[in-house]
Amino acid sequence: MAYKKLQNSAALPPLPKLRVRKPFLNKSNNQCLVMMSTLLNCWAANGEGSSPCLEAETDLKKCMETFKPEKKQLSSINYHASRLYPKLRGNTND
Repeated sequence: MAYKKLQNSAALPPLPKLRVRKPFLNKSNNQCLVMMSTLLNCWAANGEGSSPCLEAETDLKKCMETFKPEKKQLSSINYHASRLYPKLRGNTND
């Protein structure tokens, strides 16, 4: 009976370095965007400058005055990948 020869090498392909191009990080939502969409919906329903939308306008103005964007978090995945890649790849002289 014929049999298939299985590969017994699970080595990684020769790469100059192991990198993740765009690592995903948890991004926080800007609350001012929610208030702005509420104001735009109110204007679309009632017309610009209408009295029911005044509260939404003041809330948006306060939010925009006090909003500070968060510092962009850097992912450490590429640092750890470059540190561990030689151990995963094994000895190159084999």
